[in-house]
Amino acid sequence: MKTLRAYAADGRTLVRNVEFANTFFTRLKGLMFRESLPNDTGLLIYPCCQIHTYFMKFSIDVVYLNRDFKVVFIDRNIQPGVSVRRIREAKCVLELNAGEADRLGIAVDDVLTFA
Repeated sequence: MKTLRAYAADGRTLVRNVEFANTFFTRLKGLMFRESLPNDTGLLIYPCCQIHTYFMKFSIDVVYLNRDFKVVFIDRNIQPGVSVRRIREAKCVLELNAGEADRLGIAVDDVLTFA
């Protein structure tokens, strides 16, 4: 799986290791069955506008991004075993450990860059 970095608009690194899930299988698998997500790691799922946490073992934050990678919504502390609402304007999501969106200062209307 390809790995990227996520940057804030001011150029600071937000997440050093962003796994990129853009195939049917990698999108389907997501974070299922993993014991945990390492610190400073996230999963970018494209295309995606809705997620679930079935078969997951830990809670996550979900950052919904539009086609310009602008944050349009953030779901915080999503527990394992649930399906969350669809965010129509989202084109991809960044999944992070629970609490990371706030710790990193990610907010609606921020624009992220991946490289």
